[in-house]
Amino acid sequence: MPESADTAIANIALTKLGAARLLDITDDVKAARAVRALWDITRDSELRSHNWRFSIKRALLPALASPPPWGFDYAYQLPNESLRVIQVDEFTPGADLSDYRESLTAPYQLEADPNQVGTNIIVTDIGPPLKVRYVARIEPPGYWDGSFKSVFVCRLAMDLCEELTQSNTKRQLAQTEYMAAIREAVRTNAIERPNEPLQDDTWILSRLS
Repeated sequence: MPESADTAIANIALTKLGAARLLDITDDVKAARAVRALWDITRDSELRSHNWRFSIKRALLPALASPPPWGFDYAYQLPNESLRVIQVDEFTPGADLSDYRESLTAPYQLEADPNQVGTNIIVTDIGPPLKVRYVARIEPPGYWDGSFKSVFVCRLAMDLCEELTQSNTKRQLAQTEYMAAIREAVRTNAIERPNEPLQDDTWILSRLS
């Protein structure tokens, strides 16, 4: 029987470490248990770290029935699959230290939903429906971009290294391959480049240092 997509990806990572291949990712062996423990958190971390084109979605959000108690006129529930917001209406968060500027004069804020633990909302004065673009959680490996698979494999190998090999040399090699995979993804436009915002002035930089 052919191996599943997730088992195939796990085996590529294990092969990079010189570890034995798995018959199935659900096997009750040390390597499989380690892979399963890291899989979801590694996938979400890598998706969230960059604007992967295959995982970017857009939506029109209806306003929640209960507005924020103060500060803004509207609240909007983010999709459950959202890992990171990259655009709200016409506003795109900057890639520089302007991300640290949090105040009620900002066009919107991301906050925890007071009525639902573990979920996030957007509070803003922008009326409904609210236009958003976001990085979504894409779970099936069959939907992953080829560049993302390469990055994920290298990151998984790097994270597995301590438990399975205790080899600093292999971890450094995996890290080098990981950085090379990221650069290749940027080169092939698998990662969408963010807009370049104005740089923060020296006063802001000194206050954040």
